[in-house]
Amino acid sequence: MKKAQEKLGALLGRNPGLSKDFNNCVDFSLTPEEFEAGWCELMMKYEAMTNSHFKNLYKYRETWVPCYFKHQFFPFLQSTQRSEGFNAVLKRYVNPHKSILKFVKQYQKIQTHILVREGSKDYRTGHLHTEMWSSYPIEKQAYGSYTRDLYEKFRDEFQLTTRYNVRSHGENLYEVYPNQ
Repeated sequence: MKKAQEKLGALLGRNPGLSKDFNNCVDFSLTPEEFEAGWCELMMKYEAMTNSHFKNLYKYRETWVPCYFKHQFFPFLQSTQRSEGFNAVLKRYVNPHKSILKFVKQYQKIQTHILVREGSKDYRTGHLHTEMWSSYPIEKQAYGSYTRDLYEKFRDEFQLTTRYNVRSHGENLYEVYPNQ
């Protein structure tokens, strides 16, 4: 989507209606069929404004339109998000028109800041004790695997799972009721 906005930014910026319709077609299509219908409508409505970039986007739609890959699992997506996040930090704090020496110095400052923040989280995990709420194996695993801050978020959510019980009232009929 970022590439689409880079390639079409000027065209979309000059035509707010096209921009809105384009985003609606991409973001709110729940199935590939909905996207295809929306895309056809978009191309017919803005025929004079569409260009070769739209044709290329359509050609590679299965790689960037969410409805095509929403049921797929991407376990390593976080590393991509992390690098994109760091790139955003670099763009915010490093001026591309300055010398390479300035870049290196600014990069070192950013890196030091990140390491200090990570170090404090590691310290909290290694040295500060937090009580486990239960003796369930899933909580023990979370306690041993997560940082202290993340474990505490997990624990709070895990506690909420015990607020209700389910009672069977025959075949395919259940009642959910709060615990006393």
